Amino acid sequence: MLYLIVILCVAHSSAQFGSEYYSEWQSGVDRTINKQQEFTKPSFPIRQYTQIVFPRRFSARPQVLLMHEEIQWSKGKNINYQTFVSDITINGFYINYVIWGPAIVPILTVRWIAIVDDEAEIQYVQYSYEDFYQLRQGFGQRAQDFLISYYPKYPAPKVTAFIVGGDFEIIDSLYTSIQIVLGIPTTSSMDVRFSTRDFCHVRSLTVAYFISNNYLTLAGSVGAYHNYFNQYLDNSNKIAVRAQKFTRIVPSIYTLEPGNNILAQGISGFDVNTQVGSAYLRVTCEPMISYSSTYTLIYGTRGETLLSFMQASYVLHPPGSPYHYYYKNYDWIVLKEDEVVLKEKVQEEKKISELNIK
Repeated sequence: MLYLIVILCVAHSSAQFGSEYYSEWQSGVDRTINKQQEFTKPSFPIRQYTQIVFPRRFSARPQVLLMHEEIQWSKGKNINYQTFVSDITINGFYINYVIWGPAIVPILTVRWIAIVDDEAEIQYVQYSYEDFYQLRQGFGQRAQDFLISYYPKYPAPKVTAFIVGGDFEIIDSLYTSIQIVLGIPTTSSMDVRFSTRDFCHVRSLTVAYFISNNYLTLAGSVGAYHNYFNQYLDNSNKIAVRAQKFTRIVPSIYTLEPGNNILAQGISGFDVNTQVGSAYLRVTCEPMISYSSTYTLIYGTRGETLLSFMQASYVLHPPGSPYHYYYKNYDWIVLKEDEVVLKEKVQEEKKISELNIK
């Protein structure tokens, strides 16, 4: 069953209001893997695909971004899974699932974003066994640095990342661990650091990068360790959902029709003891209500999972049609049926990392 949220923004040129911003955004959730017998009692490898049909077709072939909102895997076994997109057209695309085992993955919820937007770029990078010469072997805290490059047309880009596949060898390790730290983006590239610990050997990893240069689009990452003040990661209460909340202020444009905003979030890092119990991770958000100017991200776990660190990333975009967006003299002018409904001064976003990983 597919749950779809449709956002479409089409701007018509008008010299009166300055340069236009044109984009088309659609988003939805796929729950193809949700405790069915073929996933709880599998015969590996499992190969599954789901066709996504856009409720409203795009004007051009869109880019598609995947992120994992929810995942569960069994304890004490190597984890090897992959999701990717294929056959993208103006009418839809396919989400492909591959699980090699031996860990069972009974739950995997995928959120997708499809966009036609000149101010945004999506990249999938697969880091192979040969790339991870430090992370695929050894013991203790290990890290490795890489560089992600993009088109040099973004003077002040916003970049975030999502884990959409990985191969973790954990037979001799107490922890399944991967952490992503993004550097300060330049106009054409950004440093990326991956780290792990104990005997967790990361043999491959697939990461989806989202790059945007538009003031309307918000993107970022947040994370937290278990500590004295942050007991939500403790598994002493196996019934309650143990979650951490992150809240940020959004531009006034997001208050026009908050129920139609694109609010997309996914998993981008974790450190979980999978020898104690199965791993369960989930990322979601609170619905934005009328006149709300805040976005609240919720990430955490439940049940027997013993989680010591979790990281989540998000991508946000305001509602589209019937609104049209224009940029003039450092102002965003928003029209509805040729009537100005909002004018907002562009504020320079502070370069402060949202990632709390001291």
